[in-house]
Amino acid sequence: MKNFFLKGLAVLCVCTQTSLCLSQIELPDLGNPSDIYMSKMDEPAIGRTYFRTMRRQGQVVEDPLLQEYIQNLGEKLSSKVQEGDFSFHYFFVPENSINAFAMPGGFVGIHLGLLTNSDNESQLASVLSHEISHVTQRHIARQIGDNVPNTIQGGLILLGAVLLSAISGSSEILEAGAMLAPSMMMQGQIDFTREMEIEADAIGIKTLAASGYDPYAMAEMFNNLSLDGDPRNAAATEFLRTHPTSVNRAASALKQARKLTVKRVADSLGFELTKARIKNIYSATPEKANQYFELKVSGLEVEKNSLTNQEIGNLYGWALSLTEMGQLREAENILTFLIKTYEEYNHFHLAYTELLTRKGLQTDAINYIKEIMALSPRNIPITMGYALTELNYGDPKKAHQVLLDLFNSVTPSPSQIMLIAKTANAAEDYADSFSYMAEYYLSIGRFNEATEQLKLALSVEPIDEIQKSKFIARLQEIEEFIEESED
Repeated sequence: MKNFFLKGLAVLCVCTQTSLCLSQIELPDLGNPSDIYMSKMDEPAIGRTYFRTMRRQGQVVEDPLLQEYIQNLGEKLSSKVQEGDFSFHYFFVPENSINAFAMPGGFVGIHLGLLTNSDNESQLASVLSHEISHVTQRHIARQIGDNVPNTIQGGLILLGAVLLSAISGSSEILEAGAMLAPSMMMQGQIDFTREMEIEADAIGIKTLAASGYDPYAMAEMFNNLSLDGDPRNAAATEFLRTHPTSVNRAASALKQARKLTVKRVADSLGFELTKARIKNIYSATPEKANQYFELKVSGLEVEKNSLTNQEIGNLYGWALSLTEMGQLREAENILTFLIKTYEEYNHFHLAYTELLTRKGLQTDAINYIKEIMALSPRNIPITMGYALTELNYGDPKKAHQVLLDLFNSVTPSPSQIMLIAKTANAAEDYADSFSYMAEYYLSIGRFNEATEQLKLALSVEPIDEIQKSKFIARLQEIEEFIEESED
């Protein structure tokens, strides 16, 4: 019965667009909706459904270095507030706006603009700790459970509206959900949300202090977003709509912070490197990024004994922009210095590998990143960097082999599955390439395309019996799932 419910929910992202789809779903009597609507066992499946949809729509940043940073920061915070009840997954959303949101099951999304508009890492961590509190306090489940309409069909519509509103920052979606589920009062929803926001603030501030971050940062963030004339105001529109703030809320956060031991920590170098990387990757043009970082490093003495983390981040950003602009000699001088001084940061090694390929020294690039990989085995950004370099300029079979080794230890993202499919194809392992593409389509919820890829894998000649048995078993599993979902 519970599986039937989840399968119906798997199509929710499409069904929330219209009332017709959900009105035609026949669901069994599950008793009181508030009791079973979103149990702890169900929440991860619901969160994965929405996360998969976001990935399919290109709303998840797949850059390995950016993903590594935000996951590490999030885990540092969440490790202080729960004891294994939740498995958190943090990800960036490719939007310049200032916003963040939590989904069921521990999925926490952070708009890129939140990081680039944060004055320091504690401010970024304050928003993450706030969203973590939404998860640990099960606010979405409580919100739906307390306000769920009398029918499961209406509840499904309402859940979709609430989650899509949180993700997009669109109050129109939430209003549409309320219209389809008339038993919910819109004003009551707003008041209830504010109550939960205050609760998340209180817990989040304690999380900040326990994690070594400045507990005053949350009040600072509220004040920054409320200041008239602050250039962040335009980017903060979504945040203010989905996280209603006020002078009183900032004052309350400040009052709570004063009760805690304050431990101001310097921004991690990872924070500054991530900010610089985002500004490069998502700049309107390479020229604009170059102008921005050139101004930031103007007058900076690169060889001086001590640089601040912000200065190092700006140097890294400038080197990336110089490489993109083809000014390779200047970029190499900066990267050589950064590698010599801060060799433990993989950002510099990956940037130097890219620079070597731009110089036409592809073999040197392969040897360099391979040596770094030996020092950081199964590190995702480094292994991905090596595989890409080997695929494009060296031996695709080696790239295929190293990715197989990595993905036996970690669960790959869709973009990583796509890469291993490309390496298999380039290595002329066509049957495996088709099977990897099937897994790629599965990871983004496109089941029919996955079956087609497995059928292609089975048609490849020659194919050994082990491969054949594996592909047939996987094909049958997918087809059975599709058939059950359509019943």
